[in-house]
Amino acid sequence: MSTKLEHHDWTIHTRPEKKGFHWHAWVEVERAPREDEDAGHIFHFTDIGYFDTEAAAHDRGIAWARAWLDSNY
Repeated sequence: MSTKLEHHDWTIHTRPEKKGFHWHAWVEVERAPREDEDAGHIFHFTDIGYFDTEAAAHDRGIAWARAWLDSNY
């Protein structure tokens, strides 16, 4: 289950990975360059937690990315 969704000026991409018996939450947030910038921003977060289901890891990745963006941008 891989998802891309928009949150303000950012794109959130989550792709849970199966590691052993658990699903690892992984997320990337990206913003294209603005008119006055040469480059955009991209962040990768891989240590968000382990979950019993893919759906739980997916949901946590999205919620975590939204909260991080709201706190930092």
